[in-house]
Amino acid sequence: MIPFDRNRSASTGARVSQHENRDQNEDIIDRKIRRWERTLRDNSLWGIEPAARIEQLAADLAEDMDRIAITEGLANQGDYQVLALLRNAQHREESVTPTDAAQQLGMTTATMVSRVDRLEQNGYARRVRHPADRRAINLVITGEGIASAERMVRRRTEDRRRRLAVLTADERNALTALLRKLAECWSVADEPPRPA
Repeated sequence: MIPFDRNRSASTGARVSQHENRDQNEDIIDRKIRRWERTLRDNSLWGIEPAARIEQLAADLAEDMDRIAITEGLANQGDYQVLALLRNAQHREESVTPTDAAQQLGMTTATMVSRVDRLEQNGYARRVRHPADRRAINLVITGEGIASAERMVRRRTEDRRRRLAVLTADERNALTALLRKLAECWSVADEPPRPA
């Protein structure tokens, strides 16, 4: 079977040469897209390459954060997110109920309960009765929880700096501007606008 090629207008010799060159330099994203190209017999999938790379990087960053959370006795980054929310609420002197936390983090109440249970078992947070409404429960971060949250933020920051060090300052600024543009467009509408 002749592999599908992005450059249909090139001569056969050029296509073979480009294909061999691409095989030597391709990564997991290239291979996934090429497999789907062949499966669907459609070479227009290369237009999604930036989105595929963003997805892969997001997954890599999530895995990194999971590893950091595990070193602090947590299950994954979801537990860290709850702890970080409690740390920020404590800094702003705001109270947080389990329902508030679940809504802010887009989690179900059941998921929040299990996460708070883990934080309590580690001594990072506790449930306390609301002073004005004895039926309500507030989540409060402990001193150990504050220290853990801050360690994780520092480790995550160091890790991301290390990963971004391959880019120059100008490249980082350009990438940030492009990602911000995509985020603004995609958050406004379900379908991103087409370029003019």
